[in-house]
Amino acid sequence: MIQFDPLISWNWAWLIAVLICAILGFQFLWIFKSELNGFRKTVKLTLNTLFCLLLISYIFQPVWSSDKDEEAILVHSTKVARGKVRFWKDSLEVRNSMPIDKYQGTGNPVYLLGDDFSESELLKISGKEIQWITDLEYGSIVFLEWKGILREGENQVVKGKIESSDSLEVLLAQQGEVASKTFTDPHTGTFSLEFPVSVLGRNSLELKVGDNTLGHVNFYSRAAQPIHYSLLVSFPAAETRTLSRFLINSGEKVSGQVEISKNSVVQSGSSKSDSLQFLIIDPGQLSKKSIQQAVDDGTSILVLNLEDATRDIQAINKTFGTNFKINRTTDEERREIASGIEASPFAFENAIAQKTHFDNAFAVQQSGNSKVGVSMLGSTFPIKLAGDSLLYKEIWEKILGALLPEESIAVELDQPSFKGLQSEVRVIKELFKESFITIDSDSILFQQSLVNPFSKTGNFLNNKPGWVELGDSLEFYSYTPDEWPSIHGAKFRADFLKSRSLAEHNSISDKVRISDWIWYGLFLMLLTLIWLEPKV
Repeated sequence: MIQFDPLISWNWAWLIAVLICAILGFQFLWIFKSELNGFRKTVKLTLNTLFCLLLISYIFQPVWSSDKDEEAILVHSTKVARGKVRFWKDSLEVRNSMPIDKYQGTGNPVYLLGDDFSESELLKISGKEIQWITDLEYGSIVFLEWKGILREGENQVVKGKIESSDSLEVLLAQQGEVASKTFTDPHTGTFSLEFPVSVLGRNSLELKVGDNTLGHVNFYSRAAQPIHYSLLVSFPAAETRTLSRFLINSGEKVSGQVEISKNSVVQSGSSKSDSLQFLIIDPGQLSKKSIQQAVDDGTSILVLNLEDATRDIQAINKTFGTNFKINRTTDEERREIASGIEASPFAFENAIAQKTHFDNAFAVQQSGNSKVGVSMLGSTFPIKLAGDSLLYKEIWEKILGALLPEESIAVELDQPSFKGLQSEVRVIKELFKESFITIDSDSILFQQSLVNPFSKTGNFLNNKPGWVELGDSLEFYSYTPDEWPSIHGAKFRADFLKSRSLAEHNSISDKVRISDWIWYGLFLMLLTLIWLEPKV
């Protein structure tokens, strides 16, 4: 498509064009009135017309757009070794490469190699298609995420990915004690560590791969609202009695109800409470309207003591609107989960909306405002009677922590949060009227979520390392770039890409104009012909 880019302003260009046309008109009149023959008049008119058109064209400067494919270029950090640069040039089949400090804006797309670029260096490639090269060393962290603020008793989940082709042992240790341990997936390198939070306030755990400490997982635990546990079962059993005593000894409010017969019920404790509600039931309670109503009220529900797993799972799904599915894994009556822990010969199928523990013998799913959990573990009271109180506590803290009822207010912040990078804090409260929150004496304004009317978010630039005050009673940990360097580099790049609009195609639009030498040649040719015409 032809466009015009005049040498002078549009107003002056049009004025000069009108004057040239006026002069050409006078020339037409003079030539027609001259005594020249018809052929000479035609030649003279043609030459003068061509010269005026050439002059007008030169003033308006016609240009047209052309899609010009640029050659890809590899831009690397100054700290990247030459051997690695040569390796990636060969792998990507790129001919040109240069360090970021010598880059002058040529080439598209731009392959970036390295993770220590500054913001001013990245500004050089604004407007280009950027393809980041992930070149991590074996055993380094690719992804890492956990909750920065949560309740005491809630389960902390640390998810991550390690660059490895083998299955590696990953663990979290707090003051020398192993809080959680797992192995990475041998194909993807992903892992997930989960454990109940028992320390109020600041928590710091070491993330280890074998004996090598990768870094510290820091988070803040706030006091939780009281929880009222109600045990509703169809028959008295040692399992529920032992669990009830465990909860009472842990300082929880507990009430119980046992149906001795159709018209005989034994009740203990008081069921009236303003605390968060938590029901522990057996399948015999599913048909009661009070159980169905509990889901609408946001009560957490744990179903245990399943007699016929297939039938009971169907009843649970029908009552709570869940979609639990199980498969038989062994022909034996029981299967061993770990030393001292047994379960029924069924296992829950993995589902996106569900979490499972104990080798898929326990599953949790959100149902409306409630959490519904189903346990197919065998009796755990023999563990307690055998004197292994720590194992018994670990089992039930993990189960109860996964089903902790939702509170009406919550402050959330994902970790790791880095000094110098943007972070987001979320506030969830049904009647939250404040429009800001203080972070280390600064006020951060909230924006209302377009999806959740009870949720507000605030973005802030984290400028202080270490523990930072959040609101009146909370804290979060701010990491320096050296503590998790690979994660910091990934977050820095992500923030940069979000804040700028980059090109989406490999080609760029380029304006093509006529060379000045062509203009000079055309002018010289026409002027020569005009000068020669009277003499021929």
